[in-house]
Amino acid sequence: MAIVKLGSKAVGSTVKLNGGVVAREFLVVHQGLPGTMYDASCDGTWLWIKDAYDRRVWNNSMYNIYSSADVNKYLNNTVIGLFDADIQKHIKEVKIPHVSSISGTDGTYSVASGASGLSCKLFLLCTDEVGYHRKYAICGAELNYFEGLGGGATQKRVVKFGGVASDWWLRDPDTYGGTNSQGGAVCVNMAGGMMSGNNVTSLSGICFAGVFDPDLWVDDDGTITTNTPPTTPVGLSIPAQINGGSTITLSWGTATDAEDNLEGYKVERSLDGGTTWTQIYQGGLTSTTNIVPFGTDSVIYRAKAYDSEGLESNWKTSAQVTVINNTAPTVPGGLTVPEAVQGGQPLAISWGASTDGENNLAGYSLERQVDGGDWETVYSGPELSFTDQITKGWLTVAYRVRAYDTANAYSGFAVAEAREVNNNTPPAITCEYPANTPLGVKSEGFAVGYSVDDEEGDAVTVTEAVDGGLWRTFAVELGKANRFTLDGEAFMKLLNGRHTLSITAADDASSAVHSLSFEKLVTAASVTLAQPMEADGPISVCVLSVSGFIPADAEYSVKVTNNALDEEPVWEDCTAAVRAGINHVFENETAANGFAFNFRLNVERGESGIGGYLTSIQGGFQ
Repeated sequence: MAIVKLGSKAVGSTVKLNGGVVAREFLVVHQGLPGTMYDASCDGTWLWIKDAYDRRVWNNSMYNIYSSADVNKYLNNTVIGLFDADIQKHIKEVKIPHVSSISGTDGTYSVASGASGLSCKLFLLCTDEVGYHRKYAICGAELNYFEGLGGGATQKRVVKFGGVASDWWLRDPDTYGGTNSQGGAVCVNMAGGMMSGNNVTSLSGICFAGVFDPDLWVDDDGTITTNTPPTTPVGLSIPAQINGGSTITLSWGTATDAEDNLEGYKVERSLDGGTTWTQIYQGGLTSTTNIVPFGTDSVIYRAKAYDSEGLESNWKTSAQVTVINNTAPTVPGGLTVPEAVQGGQPLAISWGASTDGENNLAGYSLERQVDGGDWETVYSGPELSFTDQITKGWLTVAYRVRAYDTANAYSGFAVAEAREVNNNTPPAITCEYPANTPLGVKSEGFAVGYSVDDEEGDAVTVTEAVDGGLWRTFAVELGKANRFTLDGEAFMKLLNGRHTLSITAADDASSAVHSLSFEKLVTAASVTLAQPMEADGPISVCVLSVSGFIPADAEYSVKVTNNALDEEPVWEDCTAAVRAGINHVFENETAANGFAFNFRLNVERGESGIGGYLTSIQGGFQ
């Protein structure tokens, strides 16, 4: 509902006042002070009833001074009381100019004006005020509505009563040719609004006027109300950057209302620079959300307050914001959070890449929730992983991640299930070598010393492994020195190359791992029987077969003996026979401690550096 001040209404416009049983229409006939004859109290909006309110005598006796006339008493004692009480407060008490006396038969009169004028609220207009100018009773000035009419007929002075044209009273006495007691007063006849005289005891229409507070409010249909509109909302906040297709939040400051009947707010949006507006919200809140259509060039919002009587404040308009029509990235492709989360330890989180329609992907925002509380951002950037530090004492932790682009458009969240936090302290492994230390090249067996402790004193099981394969497992004694030994046959079975030793210490709730690496590099091998093979009689011949791969430039020899139990066995070279796959005939024929067979194979890499291997050595003797 639009509403304006009464003082801004144009002269000649119609307003409504609630007087009597029904609202009556009034004309705005003047704005401000009509002239120098008027007291300052007459400065305001002059309203004149559009049709005669009543038909009454001007005075009940033949006496024509307006201040004592019955019509003056009627207006200010009876009619005034028919207006709403709140309207009455805004009808000004004015001092209106009037003829105060008439003397002699030549029309001599006196006028009380200015501060000496007649004090009243409602009054009849005088001849000068309605555009007549006669020398026999000048007691006013021409009102704007009647300017330039003169004494001729005019529809502006035609008044109806009950739908029929009626003559109507002015407040001037008929001063020509009489005294106060002559009983004549001026009226306007029904025929074209011409002035005429009439007997004060005759019936004529009562068309009264009043000067009203110009700060009264007038609504759309012209009704004057003493209810004031709310103040304009203080501020209207919208985002400085708006993406097409996104939902934004608008907020505005609270309005006030002098009558405490503020009811709510209306919010409108314009997508064409303010040419057309569409209402998006009405209600009692001071904020709302709105979806800005994708493809919109710009957007403006405005808000106003309204009260329970429908009066509205002025609009508060936002800045015009250019809309960025940018699509948000896709949701990151999955979020990986380890099942086991250890309090006081780092936790590695990763997620899949997003895509963006405009190829302006900027990065990812990772958020964390602890114990079901608020989400907080722990990482923003282009990486696809983040290592978080878990505080000991947390019960649960959850993560979610979303992508964003250079226009600050965000994807939806990829969410991982909450994980329980294990607040048990893992066992501590103390080793002579720091974790992940390279131990260098090993060509023979070796051992690593370590010990294990546990803050809670829990029972701990240790697992030793080589390249992930179980070496041994045992219940460790806390604080005691231990050795991870890799030698003998076990070392021999390892292929040349890089290997990893791992020591895992675990209690019922958590575990710790200590890993070390080394490189096995063996370039020579020697193979013999740990125990010679004894014979019942002389050994005269043998045969050996060596399977595997021996490079051509390798230094390779095979020797055999038939008196292996003697203090100084006789070793005979049978390399050629082995290569040829033929028997070797022993030259030695004596054995002080009895005949016994053994062989000794030696091989070492040649200059080419090519390695080889042995898979089996087979043979026999007799």
